[in-house]
Amino acid sequence: MSDAGFARVMDCLGPFEARPHIAVAVSGGPDSLALMHLLTAWCRARGGHLTAVTVDHGLRPESGAEAQKVAGWARGIGASAVILTWLGEKPQSGLQAAARQMRYELLTDWCRRADVLHLALAHQADDQRETVAMRQARAGKDEPPGPGLAGMSAITVRHGIRLLRPMLGFCRASIAAYLDRIGQDWIEDPSNRSLRFERVRWRSGLMGRLPDGADIQTAGERRRRLEFAAADLLMCAAEIAPAGYVLLDPVPIRAAAVEVAEWALGQVLMMVGGGSYRPARAALRRDMTVALAGKGVRSLAGCLFGLWRQRLLICRETGAAAGIVEGPGSFMWDRRFRVTCGAGGPAGFPLEIGQLGERGLRELEKTPESSQFLGPIPALARPSLPVFRDATGRLILVPFTGYDPVGCRNELNCRFDPYNSATSIGFTVA
Repeated sequence: MSDAGFARVMDCLGPFEARPHIAVAVSGGPDSLALMHLLTAWCRARGGHLTAVTVDHGLRPESGAEAQKVAGWARGIGASAVILTWLGEKPQSGLQAAARQMRYELLTDWCRRADVLHLALAHQADDQRETVAMRQARAGKDEPPGPGLAGMSAITVRHGIRLLRPMLGFCRASIAAYLDRIGQDWIEDPSNRSLRFERVRWRSGLMGRLPDGADIQTAGERRRRLEFAAADLLMCAAEIAPAGYVLLDPVPIRAAAVEVAEWALGQVLMMVGGGSYRPARAALRRDMTVALAGKGVRSLAGCLFGLWRQRLLICRETGAAAGIVEGPGSFMWDRRFRVTCGAGGPAGFPLEIGQLGERGLRELEKTPESSQFLGPIPALARPSLPVFRDATGRLILVPFTGYDPVGCRNELNCRFDPYNSATSIGFTVA
């Protein structure tokens, strides 16, 4: 590993703005610390700046002190340092998955607030092989090899932030040797040795042989072609409504190669449903076939979809948790909408944001202008529309419909700004 070799990898992940400001997620482990050092030199050579961002999950008593130690290491080499904390109750089950999701949300939210476009992550070649092995195991032996065999993308987009993985071409041994050479210590996370976790069991050789790196690279090249084809398909077939649903022209969808159509539809389902993972291929193919044939409405990945006025409508299912708005500010709701609150208008605070649902539909239908408010929006998409209620439960605003009985639309803004993008183009084989 060298600064020159790393610069060649970064060239593949561009373009970058002049004097780039890069954020890097740093846990204190060897991989992220090596990336922090390499990126500090890379940014400095281009007149840019690096911010090391550490998430304190609060899962171990020593996590706070470790985060401070990482921040000190970052500042010691000329980078800025930020510590983000996961507050609130932690789930009793699925803790690793919940921590990963919260970590990404905290990191991308900080990047957006700081106007940082690029977030670097330290996943490396051995992580990649373990990830592919776990995906293959979950898919089952009878499932044909799919794009997931490519593993993690070197470039993805989440919540408008470019996630970069420049370490995918480096293995653990070379990273450890690099840190020894520059004299950088690191923090060992005990969970990385716990056989309770599937990844550690694969790493320890208890689950079988890991996939070959060359096979993963070949699959990555194939997925890159697939992603660009799916993006081209959505460019000509998709209409994204401001209210958060999507209309697809079924003609180009039916004409496309099945794999391309499935990838495109999977991306739309992730965007509209807010999920972290693509739906299973078998379920996606089955439901897509039924929906395109006009044989009813299907439910998959937090979405409902079916034909509406000769187009394929995809909208959010009901069931999103309501949120309480305590005062002015901006936040993400349901991994789909960016909510910005001013003074609250005549309604004041606290307010509740949630879905319209059947209750809200009945309330709107009692108003003389109900057809005017809801007319342009497909009936299937109406229950999942965002709404605001005051402290008494009264419906005070239904964005995207014009329903604003107390005049607070200028103080309460709701914009479709999904965590997942409609396309996944940008995959680069590192």
